[in-house]
Amino acid sequence: MATPYTEDCISLTGVFGEPVGFPIHTNPLDAPLRLHELASGMKHGEMIKSLYGPGNYLYLQRDFGAKIFRREYAFVPVDGTLQEMIDIYRKNQQKLYEDRGRIKVNSNTSECTFVIKSASQPLFLRHPMTGIITKHEPPYPAFPIIRLRAADPVMVAAKAYSQLISPLKRPKLLRELQLVQGPFLSHPPMGWFEPANYPVVPRPPLIAAPSWAKPSICVAARPVKTTESKPVESSPPHLRKRQRDPVPFEECPSLKRSRRAPQIRQNPPRAAKTKGRENMAAPTRRRRVT
Repeated sequence: MATPYTEDCISLTGVFGEPVGFPIHTNPLDAPLRLHELASGMKHGEMIKSLYGPGNYLYLQRDFGAKIFRREYAFVPVDGTLQEMIDIYRKNQQKLYEDRGRIKVNSNTSECTFVIKSASQPLFLRHPMTGIITKHEPPYPAFPIIRLRAADPVMVAAKAYSQLISPLKRPKLLRELQLVQGPFLSHPPMGWFEPANYPVVPRPPLIAAPSWAKPSICVAARPVKTTESKPVESSPPHLRKRQRDPVPFEECPSLKRSRRAPQIRQNPPRAAKTKGRENMAAPTRRRRVT
């Protein structure tokens, strides 16, 4: 089975570091959150706890997390998850507020499609196992399925409403999910949508990624460039004088001529020469023949 991509595998600059936890929702009074709280039988104000839980966080690269909530990109749960949410909402339309069922979240519902609305800058995608980084430019190809590390698909789907404002940019089931929430606006509990009856809560902060959310990639890879850049003419760099590395003293040959050791004289001493001459027979003188 192939290792799935996670949300921290996307970058705008091609530089990947440790992911940071970005809150999906920061205001508990957002209409999609209040509608889900009402449609799934939650208690008044119960969604506040979810804002500080792991289900409200996407662990993203810092450069990408700063722009993902600016209506250019969106994570949308896969069709199977959206259909389950639609079915539960429809069943709860016929039930009292106290008897409404909740959406069960499991590991299979954390898969999402990555939707790009109007972005024009390149995107970089890192392989979760090999670490190879590929560069994608408009028009973007179909991105692989992204498996969210901890985010609740309900939170993700509710945020996708505001990110993909145009109905033409929304997937079909996401539009249908918004339509089935409409009937819950009629006859809500008293004071349900009144801000005065809702407690004031601090904004969920950015958090560091836990150990299980950090990538375990040991391969350092460079982005794959899709366009060739022209070489820029420039003056040749100034060459510095290279300094050789020092060599141990025992291995360095001596540059000076070494003095030779005094050689032992091989000629016999003078006394030995004189004595040898005495022992030699006197040479005979040849007579001249007349």
